[in-house]
Amino acid sequence: MRALLLYNPTATTTTPRVRDAIAWRLSAAVDLEVAPTKRRDHASYLAAGAAAEGIDVVVALGGDGTVNEVLQGLAHTATALAIIPGGSTNVWARNLGLPNDAEAATSRLLGLLTSRRRRKVTLGVANDRFFGFAAGYGFDAAAVREVERRRALKRTVRQASFLMGGLVALTRTYDRKGTSITVAEAGAEPVEGCKAVVCCNSAPFTYLGPWSADLCPDADLNGGLDLLGLTRLSLPGLLRLVRVALSADGDVGALPATRRWHDADEVVLSSATPLPLQVDGDYVGEEARVVLRAAREAVDLVV
Repeated sequence: MRALLLYNPTATTTTPRVRDAIAWRLSAAVDLEVAPTKRRDHASYLAAGAAAEGIDVVVALGGDGTVNEVLQGLAHTATALAIIPGGSTNVWARNLGLPNDAEAATSRLLGLLTSRRRRKVTLGVANDRFFGFAAGYGFDAAAVREVERRRALKRTVRQASFLMGGLVALTRTYDRKGTSITVAEAGAEPVEGCKAVVCCNSAPFTYLGPWSADLCPDADLNGGLDLLGLTRLSLPGLLRLVRVALSADGDVGALPATRRWHDADEVVLSSATPLPLQVDGDYVGEEARVVLRAAREAVDLVV
């Protein structure tokens, strides 16, 4: 079996010692090549090249951003994706039931490679970009944008940086009063007036330390897309949303300022003015229109 280990040398928890130990262990089981990513979207290019060369598995060692880039190169190819978490949050790896530790995840991966286990799953698509666990339009993407403007802070306080980014967006940079997002699903009446929309391809939406935050608890990698829209934005309302999302028996869809969509094949989000968009926790720009669709059986996962 041929495999390519792609690693992000700047990932939060990926040290040279960990990387070398993982490469050594994998090379005992597969014909392994190792390559670092050098710039944004470099992992997409390397993954696409690996698929074109007929490599069996690409192993992504890094955070959610690295995994997302690899998805762009592997979607709708015969090359499988394996994940070894090396970032600050590692949402999709944890959603897939992988250990949130690189060396423990490597031990698990070695067994999976030996048994040749694969799982073909749905990917989300936001305009032309694939995502594994979630995309966001409006407020939460504005929070991600603030975090990316403060990368040194992210490396220092990790997940807490997203809470700080959300506070900055809410109080300074996001027009929560003037924003109006229309959510249109085929066969249903459009819903207008949303202030933010998140789209989930798996659950939970994210993690705060050891706690999971569920915004779309019914999201399923074998189904379509789930969405949650917020019709009001305020600090007390967001704090309540976070509290309910972190509760084991909480249901954010029952809150008065929310709207929910389940198992959708395609949904169009639109705004009179361009709004921030994020996929898998990476800010990707400003868009006035976002087409979200479910790409079923789009990638093989080694899980």
